[in-house]
Amino acid sequence: MPGTSGAVLVWPGTSAGLAQRRPPLRGLLCCPLWEAAARAVHHSHCVRRHYVIYNTATAAGDEAQPQYKPKERYTPGGFLTPLSNEGANSKLVALSTAQMLASIATLMHDTYLPLYMSEVLHLSNTSMGNLHGLLQFVARASGVVSGRLADVLSPARMVLIGTAMTAICKPAFGACGIIHATLGVTACWYWIAGLKIFDRTIKGIREAPSKALVGDLAHQSGDSPAAAFSLRHSLSTLGMLAGTTLASMAFLASGKNYVTTFALSSIPALLGLLLVAAAFGGSRGKAAADAHVAASLASMDEVPLTAWEKAKAVVTSLRAPYWQTLATLCLLYAARFDVAFITIHAAEVMDRANLPILTACSMAPVVLLATPMGLKARESVRARNSMMLAGIAVLILGDLCYAFIPSTLGMVLGSLCVGVHMSMTQGVGFGMLASYIPNNHIPGIGRITGTVWSLTDLLLGVSLAWSNSLAGRLTDLTVRRGMGSTGCFLGGCAACAASMLALLLFSTFGNLGQEQNQATPKTA
Repeated sequence: MPGTSGAVLVWPGTSAGLAQRRPPLRGLLCCPLWEAAARAVHHSHCVRRHYVIYNTATAAGDEAQPQYKPKERYTPGGFLTPLSNEGANSKLVALSTAQMLASIATLMHDTYLPLYMSEVLHLSNTSMGNLHGLLQFVARASGVVSGRLADVLSPARMVLIGTAMTAICKPAFGACGIIHATLGVTACWYWIAGLKIFDRTIKGIREAPSKALVGDLAHQSGDSPAAAFSLRHSLSTLGMLAGTTLASMAFLASGKNYVTTFALSSIPALLGLLLVAAAFGGSRGKAAADAHVAASLASMDEVPLTAWEKAKAVVTSLRAPYWQTLATLCLLYAARFDVAFITIHAAEVMDRANLPILTACSMAPVVLLATPMGLKARESVRARNSMMLAGIAVLILGDLCYAFIPSTLGMVLGSLCVGVHMSMTQGVGFGMLASYIPNNHIPGIGRITGTVWSLTDLLLGVSLAWSNSLAGRLTDLTVRRGMGSTGCFLGGCAACAASMLALLLFSTFGNLGQEQNQATPKTA
């Protein structure tokens, strides 16, 4: 975890603490996977610790500095008890489980939806690429609004609203067959496009408040939010794995019926709504949300600012390292097109009933390696940059496997590389951004952490939208030239190379290689 004033706060038993007992990394690209995994196994047997955050007053004009004080607590079943407060922990488990169920529901219809659009509706790759690009942008644009609303209306209330909308949306996917049979292909295409836009909008509405709520629960419990967010991420990824498995089982059990598989996605969505309502609804939940609204409005009225003054204050508070990191990640996101392109390409060379295996191959490395990679990258800025560079290189290898090994083996190897890439870069990349996002209060605005994250998600959404649109065009181009649906993968390699070059330049000549540029850690 980044420290303050150029220092690094070392948590006992973490990779940063272990780093004190061995020489630092040698070479920018040094990133031993097996060592990180072994040290993570050692870490899991260490004494479990929680870290309480205390804000201490500093000189006028300085922001409060967090102090981390470990307190030991031995718990044999620590995976589901990351928070010491029983009430807060039960709410966290309910929230994380609901996130897992939402992931299951989404994967149950998204696994086979690209094939349904390609085979039944006969859509072109360009049309699907434009749709998926729009979906990525819509999800992040809706996150801008929901993040601010969560600050005003309370995160719990926004999570309830988003989860209810998810439960309403999922059953509509099962109506694709009726729409297609009665109104035709064009109407069915508009129906699916509208549903996907609505579904991604709901995800954006739910995402930022959910993250804010996890931080609030950790703050109420007096614990570090790290373990709480780890539980949420772990269960969410597990939901993705379970979703693809259930999708395959439902597809085979229904006689390879797309519509029946889509309709079954409504079950986990409804279960998620019941969990969230039980944990955060009722009279106590309403009273807590009303109190949050009153406090938020009072804080915003401290100093009146115009909209332009607020926007200027937010932008000027961000330093050069933040923008350099954001530029690097935007280039990397240009290499991350939607999984629909992989599905369509893989369907040409392997049994379609086995397509969900590819999703499992890409998710399993995230479950197993994300935490070890995050611990490794936390040792120093050099280790962090090395992890990012190595992870981007792994994605290039995966794209090459997809493009030049047209077989089941090539698809499996490519998916494994994608999983390793995500485990090495997704959390680490967001950690880089978090290191350079200030968490101080601005008069008339309050804390800007959520606002900055909303801005970040929006800009990354623009990059993803452009990536998917370009991937569709490149794929159609290579198909016309007899090269198969490989254009998206070749374009991904080029975007990865640009991202690596940007990170190397910013690390050497910019600010991303300097330890002292890391911002104060965010508090719950």
